Amino acid sequence: MRRQSPWATLVIAVGCMAWLALAPQARAANTPPAVPAPAVLEPAAPDAGTAPTAAGVRSAIGARVASDLSNGAALVIDPASGAVLYSSSATKAFIPASNAKLATAVAALKILGPNTRIATTVVATERDIYLVGGGDPTLAGGGRAPGIPTLTQLADTTAKQVGTDTPLTLFYDDSFFTGPRLAPGWSPSFPTIGEVAPITALMVDQGRRAPTTKSRVKDPARQAGQKFAELLRAAGVKVTAVSAAKAPADATVIAKVESPPVDRIVQVMLTESENTYAEMLAHLVGGAAVGKASFAGGGEATRGVLAALDIDTGGYFLADGSGLSRDDRLTATTLASILATVVRGSHPELSSIATGLPIAGLTGTLADRYVLPAAQAGRGFVHAKTGTLTGVVAESGIVLDASGRQLVFSFIATRVRSIDAMRRTLDGLASTLATCGCTS
Repeated sequence: MRRQSPWATLVIAVGCMAWLALAPQARAANTPPAVPAPAVLEPAAPDAGTAPTAAGVRSAIGARVASDLSNGAALVIDPASGAVLYSSSATKAFIPASNAKLATAVAALKILGPNTRIATTVVATERDIYLVGGGDPTLAGGGRAPGIPTLTQLADTTAKQVGTDTPLTLFYDDSFFTGPRLAPGWSPSFPTIGEVAPITALMVDQGRRAPTTKSRVKDPARQAGQKFAELLRAAGVKVTAVSAAKAPADATVIAKVESPPVDRIVQVMLTESENTYAEMLAHLVGGAAVGKASFAGGGEATRGVLAALDIDTGGYFLADGSGLSRDDRLTATTLASILATVVRGSHPELSSIATGLPIAGLTGTLADRYVLPAAQAGRGFVHAKTGTLTGVVAESGIVLDASGRQLVFSFIATRVRSIDAMRRTLDGLASTLATCGCTS
């Protein structure tokens, strides 16, 4: 459901990307394009390239969709004109898998703001200190990494503030998030197998048992509190006990670290399909928009954001922010409409969705795909969010076609017997859109 990759890897990749002007790039059908293709797809110009026709797109992909996605949906849109070029069961709601992260990305960028940073603080009373979680999914347990907040930084500042003479009790406060820590529709095994952490407002290293392992602890907040106590003691602070408690409202802030901006967190979430990032962002959205920093609050708030953007929410239900829940339902219309909104560029605060989409054959969850001849032409020219659950494969994205025009597509397959085979099918469909021209 996701590929594990350290934050630093994406920071380097995203740092190398620049907004590039997209001159039309004519290519012969079935000829793999030169790589690298555009690292970022800029907002579409209405007159870029030649608009495909519905008949041309139907001729190119219709037979394969009818054969291979009979239990799913397909939608292709020309976002510049708004024309629907192909539609099959596009208004029927299906399990979206990790394509749900597109909705979470929109909500996070609109409600939290792309430049917002998420704080983790230490507050103090006369004899007690509190480590207070603010919902930062990037907080690291130790060490020092450029641009990444760490407990080591907090411990260093805290030790200077409290000194080494007075015994102190350390409390950890994860009260900002409410409700259950596992979403409806999640397997109880998800934390153990490393799919996602139990969602708490305070965690380090995404709740991993160790920074380099996949398996997650049962209580990420407790782990963070214990790790912080170790660091304080190593700095000479006399921590006598560690336990959970809500910080008093009148406590004084003595130390603080902040996350990278929300737009960078969104990019990582999309490129690597990072489930814990998605869930913490969705909780933050719920808290900010509807006063409920919970799974239910995140789903409610996200629907409101989409509706406010005139994105169709028919059939919408999100039990979580990552798409791990089998209770989730979205339509291809909703997913394609999200991407069309991004492509049109009318909401520039959503631009990091374009920069965060995995690039076919090159980055993130698409790095090892688009390698067979039937899909090689899409390498670099398809930028898409992947999604996989047992029996479900989805792919929704943006494709630069042979004339230099951007198209948006959403493919959802259910009752899938072979995940790998269906991934190849969806990759092939997207690659066809990259090469066919589809004007007749």
